[in-house]
Amino acid sequence: MKHLPAVAILAVLMMAAPNQALADEPIQLLKEAIGLLEANDYTEAREVVAIALDQIDHHLLDSTAAVFPMKIGAFTRGEVSTQKAMGIEMTECTYSDDQGQEVQVQLMGGGGGVLGSIAEFGANMQGGRKVRIAGRSGSSMEDDGEATITLKLKNGKSLIFTSQDLDIDAVTGVAEQFPVAEVDEAGS
Repeated sequence: MKHLPAVAILAVLMMAAPNQALADEPIQLLKEAIGLLEANDYTEAREVVAIALDQIDHHLLDSTAAVFPMKIGAFTRGEVSTQKAMGIEMTECTYSDDQGQEVQVQLMGGGGGVLGSIAEFGANMQGGRKVRIAGRSGSSMEDDGEATITLKLKNGKSLIFTSQDLDIDAVTGVAEQFPVAEVDEAGS
């Protein structure tokens, strides 16, 4: 009976997740974890759940990356990369225009863990002028030829626009055209 709450939680997680949004593998892993819990193999069940959660996290990162638009004004998106390591999630890409000017866009935040919290804290401690873009507060800063806009999203992550080619007004223009609200809601 001690494992009944854990089984119930796993069952709710499986039912709450839309089948079309998740690959079959995490669902199968959660079913396997339930069997392990019923067999009182808690150590192995925990490991299987951890693997399923990691796969779900990567699915969420990929769904966020899909929201990064192909074009922002005159800028075209390069390849989007996603990473998750030691509690820090990062989705990033570079947008470039016909003149070779670039703007890097990073979505950074903690997927949990101490290092994720430290990363969020560091991103939020940047100085500069306060800004408000797409209903999100943040800061703008220009230092040594690098212009940076950092927005604090409602999901706790930071969306960072950086360019060594553009001034702060041009980077602000890119940030204002970016689908900030969609990125904030994706993968949440």
